[in-house]
Amino acid sequence: MKKHATLRFLSIITALVSYLMLLMGAIVTKTGSGKGCGNSWPICKGELIPESMPLESIIEYSHRIISSGAGMLILALTIWSWIVYRDNFRVKLFGVMSVFFVLLQGALGALTVMFEGPFIKKFMLALHFGFSLISFASVMLLVIQLYRLRDGKPDKCSGTPLSRGFVWSVWALATYTYIAVYSGALVRHMEATMGCGYDFPSCGVTKFPGFGSTAEIHMLHRYAGILLFLLTLWLLVVVLRKYRDNRDFVQGSWIAMILITLQAIAGIITVKTGGVLMAALLHTTIITIYFTTITYLCMLAGAPWKKKG
Repeated sequence: MKKHATLRFLSIITALVSYLMLLMGAIVTKTGSGKGCGNSWPICKGELIPESMPLESIIEYSHRIISSGAGMLILALTIWSWIVYRDNFRVKLFGVMSVFFVLLQGALGALTVMFEGPFIKKFMLALHFGFSLISFASVMLLVIQLYRLRDGKPDKCSGTPLSRGFVWSVWALATYTYIAVYSGALVRHMEATMGCGYDFPSCGVTKFPGFGSTAEIHMLHRYAGILLFLLTLWLLVVVLRKYRDNRDFVQGSWIAMILITLQAIAGIITVKTGGVLMAALLHTTIITIYFTTITYLCMLAGAPWKKKG
């Protein structure tokens, strides 16, 4: 498998650029640079190289350039992986998902630039981040699969067989994580990061989540985050009690628990620092890695709707 080292190196580069694409998207949102290039897309202000380039234009145009580069790398990686591992279902699946969702988030990004409806646009921007997240996770799963193939690791989990109910639960956790991520993206795009001011864990007089105010939207995300923490803790407890001999699952569950704890801390830091850029980027980075970890556990667990052979 040494002859495929270049392919694996490309996969690492693609993953890094895909992460940078996610990070730049968060920077665009946080700095309010979404209109830095006006309503033109994919060029900026109707020009390939605009004469006037204020900071918001540089940030927005940089995001577009990096996203285009990520898209080309993902396409190249997918085609090459298919050629080398044409008989491996996971390689083909993760490749297709990577390409599909990076194209989808690009198209949605273009629509948000040209679309003027403020409220619906914010929901579209939240979707934009969600699709970028799936694309990044798919790239990372492809990277992992390429290295597992190099090491000759089987697709099925080792150790005690996972019950179908548990496998369904892991997939349900991944689905809920994705929903919780959308609540965070909505907080950013509805400018609700400081909806509760500097208060934590309280939120002034607001106790319940909703969509009627920035405080309610912020509380929606807090409740979603608390539930996600508890579900991750449940996952770790079940794995340690029933599947301790499954090394990959134990490691993955511990990593997920550590990440969701760090994510909670990063959220508190974000509130207490007034939503500064670095805290917001840390928050985005951790949840991105966490989501990728949970989808990795889904990959290990296999599809629950398939009969065991």
